[in-house]
Amino acid sequence: MTGAFDVGEVDRLLTTTRSVRRRLDLDRHVPRELIEEALEIAVQAPTANNHQNWRWLVLTEAAVKEQIAELAASAWRHHRNAMMGAGRRRHAPQARRMDASVAAFTANIGRIPALVLPCVISRPPDSRAVDEQWQRQVAGAPEGDPIREVSLGPLRSSVFYGSIYPAIWSFQLALRSRGLGSSISCLHLPFERQIGRLLGIPSGVTQICMVGVGYTLGGDFHPAKRYPAKERTFWERWAT
Repeated sequence: MTGAFDVGEVDRLLTTTRSVRRRLDLDRHVPRELIEEALEIAVQAPTANNHQNWRWLVLTEAAVKEQIAELAASAWRHHRNAMMGAGRRRHAPQARRMDASVAAFTANIGRIPALVLPCVISRPPDSRAVDEQWQRQVAGAPEGDPIREVSLGPLRSSVFYGSIYPAIWSFQLALRSRGLGSSISCLHLPFERQIGRLLGIPSGVTQICMVGVGYTLGGDFHPAKRYPAKERTFWERWAT
């Protein structure tokens, strides 16, 4: 059948693309052409109004990666301390494993073969300001008019981030299909201004996240333990 895919292989790709933190090969060079191929796949992802206002900054220079690693390590220390004090959940076995995984990834950011920073040409919308502006626009509408209850802030925020994250996921899938692993980190974002100055990123550009890229060590990956979708899916109405 024209256009058909091997569903089994597609499903295997989708269900085994994991966040690879401790199993990245820190000593094996990642060819530039593989990252470029994966990015060409990524930019086929949907983007609101076809803006395509994404940019991708690829970092491979050791000295630059080390500077980012130092900032990310500082952010991780503060974040981890805050999370550890947030409740007993952080003492659960799964939470401890996650902490150890993120800690290992953070400690090695400077050695990861490639760091990719997906960016958006613009700044995130201020949801409150958007809603306040809208309310001024509809102030003359009659009482009870549904238009007075409209809130545009969540829509604008969803459009902003929803126009880049599908491409980031496609990038990760394309890397996986080429034998590479990846993991998203946002630990550099508390230092967005400093990193912007370091890398020459204009102030009007938003750094969305950081994707560590490398070949993987060990065996293949398996689907993660997840709650079955049917247990958390409602039809027609929300159910408790």
